[in-house]
Amino acid sequence: MHIDLSLPLTKKNFDDLAAATSSRPHYALELFGHVGTHLDLMGKPWPQEYFARSGRIFDVRHIRGRDIDAGDLTVDAIRSGEFVFLRTGVLEEHAYASKDYIHAPVRLSWNLLETLLQKKVAMIGVDCAGVRQPEEHKKADLLCAEAGAFVVENVYNLDALCETAGATAFMVRTFPLRLEDATGLPCRIVAEFADA
Repeated sequence: MHIDLSLPLTKKNFDDLAAATSSRPHYALELFGHVGTHLDLMGKPWPQEYFARSGRIFDVRHIRGRDIDAGDLTVDAIRSGEFVFLRTGVLEEHAYASKDYIHAPVRLSWNLLETLLQKKVAMIGVDCAGVRQPEEHKKADLLCAEAGAFVVENVYNLDALCETAGATAFMVRTFPLRLEDATGLPCRIVAEFADA
């Protein structure tokens, strides 16, 4: 069984991209790298072994009004090299790329990010615009990339993933586009489960 975790993109998404870069065509590739489900590479090389990772998901939709912290996850279950997903519910509540989506008051605490990096996770996937608010977005992405962990934003279908995976690990296949000199790479992500 497979679950596609990639956000479906529409013509409107690309019309909006074209409009945003019409006066700055040199910026189009950079912005394209951050459309839809994508990983923030931040100038670091993509390790080929990251194409296939063990995955684990945590449902943190109930956390509002404060940062999502390490104590909100069963961190002892996390293994080195895993792709850790956090279902915040933001993509389920707001339209992708809307103002409410981009500025949803959901973020991972610095402590949680440091804990995940100490666990040596490979990737951190969220169903929102980033692991921190816009003013700290780049700082958080750089922190993770420097440690060899890449943030993947706008992950789709985490409700189905939670329902299927529960607390068990599963296989994740990630296929980023090969964009040279880009800080973000759009990607197709598929969760894979052994047939019962």
